[in-house]
Amino acid sequence: MINLKRDVPWFFQYLENYYHLFLNIRFNNGENIKRTIKFSVEFSLQGFEGLLFYMYKPDIKKVKFNLYKHSIDQAYTIDDLNFTLLHDNINSLDFVIIPFGYFKDEHNFNLDIRCNEVESSFDIYTWAPSNLYKHFKSVIKIANQYSELIPLDDYKGYYFQFNSSFKGNETGRLFDLINLLVDFDKTVDEIDNSPMFEAMDSEIKNLVSKSNEFLFELCHTSVPLDVKNILRELERLKFNIDSLSKEEIFNWLDDLITFYSGKV
Repeated sequence: MINLKRDVPWFFQYLENYYHLFLNIRFNNGENIKRTIKFSVEFSLQGFEGLLFYMYKPDIKKVKFNLYKHSIDQAYTIDDLNFTLLHDNINSLDFVIIPFGYFKDEHNFNLDIRCNEVESSFDIYTWAPSNLYKHFKSVIKIANQYSELIPLDDYKGYYFQFNSSFKGNETGRLFDLINLLVDFDKTVDEIDNSPMFEAMDSEIKNLVSKSNEFLFELCHTSVPLDVKNILRELERLKFNIDSLSKEEIFNWLDDLITFYSGKV
């Protein structure tokens, strides 16, 4: 991070072995007071299919994250994100996006940060892990560093492109990431023996549920659409089974049979 003239992102020690995008977002706090603002991240990743995980820290004691199932040429707007500005003129926010899946030869990335309360700007970088440095003990060291993406421009507007060294992570590694989050959630402040971050139990459970569902769907991309929908409904039933009564389960199955009996 010497070239960026700043400390490494807070998440780096956890994500060093993942291909990821690092957004260095800056907010101009003209009032020089501590306050919470709302912003949104709009992006599209063309030429990629798989899962997209994002994560950021809205303030000192919180971590927020979510997961999307991404199809070719799909766009997203992540609304109602928040961030606590401190008394500094410029406040920086580290926002990470981790792709799990496959890039096609031709791909591009469009990104826009929107905030109605303060001025914002951003830089974006890619990180490609070096397995060579991890596995070999020698005088040869791979000088890994974040690579800044320079926007390109055409008649449609600006966009970013990744070089060939940047790839999507294997989808199975998503469960490794979840385990990292679980360990991260158990972090304890040695000073007062209290959690360093607010509990993420419900968010992690939601992430596990989404991961199972999305990976299940990715494995059945060649199945006809109606059959795929039945499988999705059955998978949703599986995830909700513990909170349903026997009558509700039977009603769910009856509804599925009634709805799809004339379609398949």
